[in-house]
Amino acid sequence: MSRRAFLAAIAAGGAAIGLAGCTVISGGAVAADQQGLRLSKDPAPGRTHVVEMYNIWGGTLGNAWVELADLYEKSQSHTGVRVTYAPLSGNTQIRLQTAIAAGTPPDLAFCTPEEYPQFAGYGVVEPLGSRITAAGLGEANFAPAVWKQMTATDDIYAMPVLVDVNFPMFWNKKVFGSAGLDPEAPPKTIDELERYSDKILQKRGNQVTRIGTVPWDYYGFSNSMFTFGFAFGGKFMSDDNMEATPDDPNIVQALQWMVDYARKVGGASHLALTSPSQTLPPIASGNIGMAPMTTTDAQNVYRSGDKAKVELGATLFPYAEGLGSPGSATWLGGYDLFIPKASKERDAAWDFLQFATVSDAGTQSNFKYGTLLPGWSDSPVLEEFQEDPKIAVYREGLLTAKNIRPTIPVASTYATALDIQVSSAIYGQITPERALAKVKTTVNNAFAEFRKENS
Repeated sequence: MSRRAFLAAIAAGGAAIGLAGCTVISGGAVAADQQGLRLSKDPAPGRTHVVEMYNIWGGTLGNAWVELADLYEKSQSHTGVRVTYAPLSGNTQIRLQTAIAAGTPPDLAFCTPEEYPQFAGYGVVEPLGSRITAAGLGEANFAPAVWKQMTATDDIYAMPVLVDVNFPMFWNKKVFGSAGLDPEAPPKTIDELERYSDKILQKRGNQVTRIGTVPWDYYGFSNSMFTFGFAFGGKFMSDDNMEATPDDPNIVQALQWMVDYARKVGGASHLALTSPSQTLPPIASGNIGMAPMTTTDAQNVYRSGDKAKVELGATLFPYAEGLGSPGSATWLGGYDLFIPKASKERDAAWDFLQFATVSDAGTQSNFKYGTLLPGWSDSPVLEEFQEDPKIAVYREGLLTAKNIRPTIPVASTYATALDIQVSSAIYGQITPERALAKVKTTVNNAFAEFRKENS
């Protein structure tokens, strides 16, 4: 695709490469107590090569990438790294898109696993498959679902730097004890999840004041649907990854379960649950018995939650007996690094990319400064995850996960369609069957149009 056409696609909006609905990780802005953190840096002087990386993160995650660049520069003498803070505009990498369209991209940039097929379809990403093979890397070096993400297209175009394990189920032992449940026995199946929720539920009039879980609010409607769809053994894409299949009977059954649950508690609009603060997730309020969490949210609750209200336990998300299997609800998201094709320093960028993703020192640095879970299964960081009972469940999820979010050029269209139609079903405006049929039509029409325009 020409630069002019790429820029036109961005302007058109429908083909824009955005992150809405595609990730549940956020770095956050730099708070008052984090003013010493760095989000940008100049390259070390006197280097033969200089690579530029756009850093979309704020806060500790943004600082982690500056620390990594410093460490890489100390490990060798030929390449300096310029880290340029290029935050998202809303949920979109406007600066990156504009730079790519202008033919002046950075040498390294971030994308979600769902984004890179669209970048690759536009022809603006450097293929990495031959470099990966030459480096002696392959399927055995990555967690199974990570490798599935990496190889969903005709070549490998990006390397995982931050794997988002969606989702471990956390339960509040305080709520379990108050409801007469065993605080040390989390639900293993969807039937148990429902039974436990029935015991936890409390209402004041028609307002829900305590609830077992909120199955439509797992970081948005689309992420909730992916989680329960996989828990029920559903498949969101055909085996050849060429057709969206949200009307899979198992996924329809999963959405029906969610709709029935909402109806049982009195309706999704009748929740009166107060979060303890803007920085802590609702489970920390003591009004929710069970909820999935990202590593960042879980660590925040462990660190700052009111110990009188919340005591967390963690396990893999429950599954629907006869449809799913233990761990089947777990799916992977996160972020990758890629090299734009128009980079003038592709070899140097690949050297840094390897350091960040498949080296002991690089992955340990990212874990130290950003608690980032690598996709490289040989990283010593995974042993550190295993040793920490508060985050060990994420390692288990990473290594056992079989599912990924749809990795297609119109992944953002898929997520948005799910957000719209699943919410309509939850609020009783449409049947689950009709909602998911609409998603299928929307996504496959968009997919066909993309292939037509970029064939």
